[in-house]
Amino acid sequence: MYDLIQVGENTYYIESPVNVGIYVDSTKEEKEAWIIDTGLDLRMGKRIAKHLQANGWKPKAIINTHCHADHIGSNAYLQKEFGIPAYSNGMDCRFIENTILSPMALWGSYPPKVLQTPLFKAPDSSVRDISEADLPQGFEVINFPGHSLYMIGLRTPDDIVFTADMLCSPFVFEKYGIAFNYHAAGYFRQLDEAEKLEAKLFVPAHGEPFTDIKALTEINRKAVLSVKNLIAEICRTPHTFDELIQALFNHYNIPLTLGQYAVTGSTVRSYLTWLYDEGIAEPLFENNLMRWHTKQ
Repeated sequence: MYDLIQVGENTYYIESPVNVGIYVDSTKEEKEAWIIDTGLDLRMGKRIAKHLQANGWKPKAIINTHCHADHIGSNAYLQKEFGIPAYSNGMDCRFIENTILSPMALWGSYPPKVLQTPLFKAPDSSVRDISEADLPQGFEVINFPGHSLYMIGLRTPDDIVFTADMLCSPFVFEKYGIAFNYHAAGYFRQLDEAEKLEAKLFVPAHGEPFTDIKALTEINRKAVLSVKNLIAEICRTPHTFDELIQALFNHYNIPLTLGQYAVTGSTVRSYLTWLYDEGIAEPLFENNLMRWHTKQ
């Protein structure tokens, strides 16, 4: 764990709970390192700095695939240490600059303290849009919306693709049952595009690198449809939102906590949006109580 692993001529990743990518631009007289995501917290930032210094690489910039706290946690530390810019995509930039927005989006209002811990809220950091980055020749930005609205992946000139949180490893579904997606319908559609990608190697944010993207895409597709169908089945009997959450957590045998309620609850709302927009489920109102009901 936390070893620097070479996966291409100039492409590396630091193995960790959130893999950190590094591309070294060797065309420069002083080799410049582009850092892809920065992990959860200050400790990861120090590990990144140690690997850079040990190899004599000059930090050039950070690219954040998206705004979630476990991908931007040491942005502020690395920017303070090395004076480097960070880049991300679209609205995710605003969430990185104002990190209270992520737990607010989960909670739907000002979040309680448990949702302002490092797992949910990183330190604020300055960030520019990825369109402004003078990327090394051969770099490709790949749009991966769904998990966050503006998430991106990156292909390095070595033909190594960092897939961010586009594809979950099977252990995620085994542990949590429902993988987080802010826009479940959009994520499901994006799987068709992800499946077409080709590369020498794919490096996910969580888990081991892989070569067969079609197999992992199919695992994710089946998992998403399984959750969608399960929600529709549960709601054949009208359920309030909290009753639905209870039924889902009981089904997957997962203990409910405030954090899990916020994260999974946000995802379940996204599935309900999907079912509602497709005309499969509808809200019913009686005695000022809303229940979700699957149409027969």
